[in-house]
Amino acid sequence: MVSTGAPRKLELPSSHGVYVWRDGGWVAAGRSALDGDGLYIIYFSNSECGACRVFDDVWYAFVEMMTGRSAARFAVVLCGWFARDCCSEDARSLFKEFDVHVSPTVVVLRRSNGRVEKLFKYEGLTSALALTFTYAKILSEKREA
Repeated sequence: MVSTGAPRKLELPSSHGVYVWRDGGWVAAGRSALDGDGLYIIYFSNSECGACRVFDDVWYAFVEMMTGRSAARFAVVLCGWFARDCCSEDARSLFKEFDVHVSPTVVVLRRSNGRVEKLFKYEGLTSALALTFTYAKILSEKREA
């Protein structure tokens, strides 16, 4: 898929929750959308986070660039302020499961046979280049196995 210009962002204030990139847009989903086998790139965001608003430009451009070229599933997990201020039990449980205490945080993981085989965690601002490198690294490790 060719980029259509500006990345389509999850508009704030969106409800706290889990959102997955599907068919060219962000769709509300439950926690179970991140439980199956496969490669996931998950952005943990807080609606009250200034650094997250800066990272949004990197994240949404990265998702737009990777759409159609990637085997990964993209997700945004959004709370107000970490698990302490979150109206979504699914989002709160994911913040806790992945021990997210810095925002923004991006988790890149691969699940196989119901368990996490590989996990990389970027805390704070990161670049699209770092995310692309990590994605490629996980893919190459899977081919070698």
